[in-house]
Amino acid sequence: MKPLCTLIMTITTAPVRRRASRSTGSGFTLVELMAVVGIIAILIAILLPVLSKARVAASRTACRAQLADIGRLFQMYLNDTKGRVMRVNPLPSVQPPLPSNADLPAVVEVFDPYTKNVRAGWRCPADVITVEYPTSKPETRTYFEREGTSYEYNAFINARHGWDQWQDVLTTAKKRGVTADRLWIFKDFENFHQKRGVAGSTNFLFADWHVGDFD
Repeated sequence: MKPLCTLIMTITTAPVRRRASRSTGSGFTLVELMAVVGIIAILIAILLPVLSKARVAASRTACRAQLADIGRLFQMYLNDTKGRVMRVNPLPSVQPPLPSNADLPAVVEVFDPYTKNVRAGWRCPADVITVEYPTSKPETRTYFEREGTSYEYNAFINARHGWDQWQDVLTTAKKRGVTADRLWIFKDFENFHQKRGVAGSTNFLFADWHVGDFD
């Protein structure tokens, strides 16, 4: 039997086997982060055109609804004037006003009695000025700010048939081959909703009271 001191020395000097520990980190590697960023960028590239189209479609729909409301106001006006068409100053911002327009009201002023002076319905959500005219407000960015409306009144009706009977306007247009569904009363001042020449770029209120475009 080994002496006690020898046994103790054997136990204390024996190699100790330790279980290897493994560090398990929970963070992403650089490659993984780059992959996630790349996926997000692809999704954004896919979704942006879709969102842009949805925004354009929404503004065009809102604009058409407003033009339909203006058509109802126009019919109310015709009822009150026994069918006589109004004549207005088409560009109130032009200074000095043209002699032929100097004493004429703006179109929004004609309809103020029917809207109780609330003019928000005259503004197209996509209204923006890209074509400049001589004006007293060159700093304005929208036709609504500059003219009080985003919508142009047909010069054929205004200048040539102002104060005439509405039925006479329709008859004259028909003789020229323009039916009521092709004779526009109001339209966007510019192609607010798409590039020029693209279907739906400009909204029109037609004399048969529907709202659409020529395409």
